[in-house]
Amino acid sequence: MGLTSAGAAGHLDPLLYPWDPPVASGVMDGHDFRPLELSVGLDEALAHAGAAPLEARSLVVSIGSNSSAEVMRRKFASYHQPVSAVLPLVRGQLHNIAVGHSAHVSKAGYIAAAPYPLMGECTAVWLSWLDDVQLMALDETEPNYRRIQLDGEACPLVADHGERPEEFSLFTSRWGVLNDGDGGKLPFLDQPALFGLLAGSGTGDLLVEGKSVFDGPPELVAEQLAVPAVQAWAREWFCSAGLAAPVDFKEPCAG
Repeated sequence: MGLTSAGAAGHLDPLLYPWDPPVASGVMDGHDFRPLELSVGLDEALAHAGAAPLEARSLVVSIGSNSSAEVMRRKFASYHQPVSAVLPLVRGQLHNIAVGHSAHVSKAGYIAAAPYPLMGECTAVWLSWLDDVQLMALDETEPNYRRIQLDGEACPLVADHGERPEEFSLFTSRWGVLNDGDGGKLPFLDQPALFGLLAGSGTGDLLVEGKSVFDGPPELVAEQLAVPAVQAWAREWFCSAGLAAPVDFKEPCAG
């Protein structure tokens, strides 16, 4: 899962973002993850776990770290009121949506994934059905994103078990997505590769002798990016350097 040895419970290593999704569709139940017999059905699995049924849940599509059961456990555990630890996580394919990077740096020092519309693209995603409190807990952890509703006809979503939802929600970046400076959106990369690409842009200097914030050993880059002042600088630099591209979901996928 990419845990460092810092602290008794460990921390997620920012260089391993977005961390590991489950190996198969299933249901998270506390610290356990039970692979799902798709022929049995999600409602039966939820009833077996004593959790709210699908009809009482909201479908959210994940393209980044919210696909990780460990990440979701941590988010639920940190909420200010009790949250059920039972959550279905099912693989799927989302059409007409591509994935790049949000034009901001997270508090932990990584540059997170962000979706954008792209006709003809097909992206591997994870589907989660959240109860009301789980959804509030998740929303609270996403200050740099907006949760929007998408239309399953314009942006078809196909789950592992064959379901094709009519609508669902997706988190989109408030800051846009990173591009290459010439209008082409950057593809989703691992963090060291992305740091190297940004260092090579030649315009990301800050503080130390004109050296790029993104240049150097990835561990040191991530450590530097975890500093709030550097995060604020990076967000402004992405815009001023022409590396932040706005994203419009009104067409073709909004419901």
